[in-house]
Amino acid sequence: IEIPYEKLDLVLEQPVDFESLRANGFDVKKLFQDQGWLGYFDILNGPVYTQLVKDFWKRCDIITQEEADKEYNLKVAEDPKKNKGKSRTELGLREFTETEIRSGCTGYEVV
Repeated sequence: IEIPYEKLDLVLEQPVDFESLRANGFDVKKLFQDQGWLGYFDILNGPVYTQLVKDFWKRCDIITQEEADKEYNLKVAEDPKKNKGKSRTELGLREFTETEIRSGCTGYEVV
């Protein structure tokens, strides 16, 4: 992504705000509480690690079918006699089923 790191701004929002819902006539918190879902909403509304999010997006690649085909062809071209006709998995590549956003954070691949 060609955006200077210092210009990356995150918009942080609370996905579920039970108090706003209640103030607008939708007091639904008890419904979720009775089903044991409040812990899930705590996770959704939990901390956001802004530095990690910025690092993810700054380093990401969007892999479409075209890029996946190029990746495969480059791998085959490394040793055509040995690699021709092999599957992506046999060549040590990730299977491609749909467009992916790939990045790396703290040494781990994130898709």
